[in-house]
Amino acid sequence: MLHLKIALVLLSSQTLRGLQFEDLLGAPAELIRRGKHGSLYKVMLDNVVLLAVKRIKDWGISKQDFERRMNLIAQVKHPRVLPPVAYYCSQQEKLLAYKYLQNGSLFMLLYGSQSGHSFDWGSRLNVAAKIAEALAYVHEEFLENGIAHGNLKSSNILFGKNMDPCISEYGLMMAENQDQFVHSHNKGLKSKDLIASIFKADVHAFGSILLELLTGKVIKNDGFDLVKWVNSVVREEWTFEVFDKSLISRGASEERMMSLLQVALKCVNPSPNDRPSMSQVAEMTNSLIEEEEKSISFDT
Repeated sequence: MLHLKIALVLLSSQTLRGLQFEDLLGAPAELIRRGKHGSLYKVMLDNVVLLAVKRIKDWGISKQDFERRMNLIAQVKHPRVLPPVAYYCSQQEKLLAYKYLQNGSLFMLLYGSQSGHSFDWGSRLNVAAKIAEALAYVHEEFLENGIAHGNLKSSNILFGKNMDPCISEYGLMMAENQDQFVHSHNKGLKSKDLIASIFKADVHAFGSILLELLTGKVIKNDGFDLVKWVNSVVREEWTFEVFDKSLISRGASEERMMSLLQVALKCVNPSPNDRPSMSQVAEMTNSLIEEEEKSISFDT
């Protein structure tokens, strides 16, 4: 896969005890996808352990800042946030290894070959609430450090056992203006506005994921912009037209779909200052879960 000979830093000794960097390099690797920020590989060790290894490119962060950042991220424990288990860093190369989750991504669930009617309203609302809660928790933990996700999207929401959703690649990309924050932080300067804008970029990204869940449409595709489209349909007062037809045909609650749409629109507000915090978003989505559960128990 790669040809490097410097030590691998293990962050999870339980999973990879005794693993050498050469073991990782020599293992069978399958390319999962390429993106503008790097490539993702599926790697098998000793025919048993599966890892997802991210090779990062074009990230002008210093070795010291990268190491500090990865060690901080590994310390934050949440069952819905996938921690890195090991990393490698030089000036030329940066690699991160994660546990490989077999059940794919939210993107594949929505748009892959198995997409469509099996992913019902209750499941989508559950994903929204669990990811909102996890993101709110990590935002709170990293508030002082100014580490946001930076690249939140449906392909970075993965599913573990029992199809529990999990945020992957947290903090792997610096959000817009984050390099400015690091520079200011190193100088002992802290701008509340700058910190807030870093986290509000994640809120916008989460709002876009909510729109994907509600509409079944891809964020951007061949000139199509989902956020702009939804806003234009809502402005024309044809709001019901935005919802995924498969949800409507299976009797999803129009009232709660409308409520989640309102949450999404708040998140994608063009003005970062007018977006809610992830804690507020988590409260709103959890209240919709409670309403859904009451409705189901009432119907039965």
